[in-house]
Amino acid sequence: MRTNTMMRRTICSASLLLASLSASDALAQKATPPSTPASKSGTAAATAKQSSAPTAATKKQVFVLPLDGMVGVGLRHDEMEEMEKAADKFGPGQIFIIRINSNGGLVIEGDKIATTLSRIKNKHRLIAWIEKAISGGAFTALYADEIYFMPEAALGSITMLSGRTEVTAVREDWKSRVAEACASGGRDPLIGPAMVHSEVELSYDKDPKTGKVTFYPDVKHAFVLSTRTENLDFSATSAEHSGFSEGTAATETDLFRELGVDDPSKFEVNDAGKKIAAKWQKLIKGANEEVPLLLRKRDIEGSSEGGVAFLQARIRNTQKIVDWFKKCPPAMQYELNIPEQAIDQMEQEIKEMRKQIKEMQAAGN
Repeated sequence: MRTNTMMRRTICSASLLLASLSASDALAQKATPPSTPASKSGTAAATAKQSSAPTAATKKQVFVLPLDGMVGVGLRHDEMEEMEKAADKFGPGQIFIIRINSNGGLVIEGDKIATTLSRIKNKHRLIAWIEKAISGGAFTALYADEIYFMPEAALGSITMLSGRTEVTAVREDWKSRVAEACASGGRDPLIGPAMVHSEVELSYDKDPKTGKVTFYPDVKHAFVLSTRTENLDFSATSAEHSGFSEGTAATETDLFRELGVDDPSKFEVNDAGKKIAAKWQKLIKGANEEVPLLLRKRDIEGSSEGGVAFLQARIRNTQKIVDWFKKCPPAMQYELNIPEQAIDQMEQEIKEMRKQIKEMQAAGN
């Protein structure tokens, strides 16, 4: 499958036209008393055996970062950068896998992701493993030098929407940006516009002997990927046949084998990425479960008692909502529809309620 990657890069280039030990050994010999020839031989053999066996520190680390949910909420550059720091500790050339399951999301987050992944792949081997990558999810995957699909995966339909309506005014710019993202990952830039605009056609020929794929902006060639009726979406089958992906992998075991990183004497699976993702997903889930309850509680808790008791309960529940915003702002803003301005109002309300309590207590005395 690595051969396929190199072939695809060649295709893309054609279509783009763009573009200390010796000192320590001496000291050790000086400090070591003479030994018999037999013991020297045994020591040398043992040393050779020890030096040839990879240690945990020399094994390449294999990181998997699950990215589930809306781009900008569950799929963010922040977690990618956390895993980048973990990978950097082992030096360049680590295996950096992002598993994508997203229907898209915020364009502004896509820009941040593009910057982050461009930096990461200059240091490490970057792979996208697709469960579902639509719109912004697909845009994210394009920056990886290698893409693998799960058997039922889909990738494509990169559109810019305002509500349910496509923003046609920026379509041409978006087509160019997606073409650039394709090129960044070593793919033919003709693919990008077909994902963005339904009227863009795309087909390809495949050399039966060499497997070389050539794309064309029409439907006149052997294999048609996109007609004028809908935006381009790749399935696992079409992606692999066209060379868009390196292959298909249903499980991590399958993926590691396809990547050639399944030899435990040379590679070590590192769970840092999964821990990073689990921590963030736990916060998202907590916000979505607890905040709606807090919104209801702040209106009814203590209401039967009224007065100070009601205000105190309302302050407690309101403060918890504010705290959730500080811990998980994306979920609060884009999934629970609580903007920052609403949080500012809640903080002001807390101040006013505390002032009311003091006045009521003073009046009671």
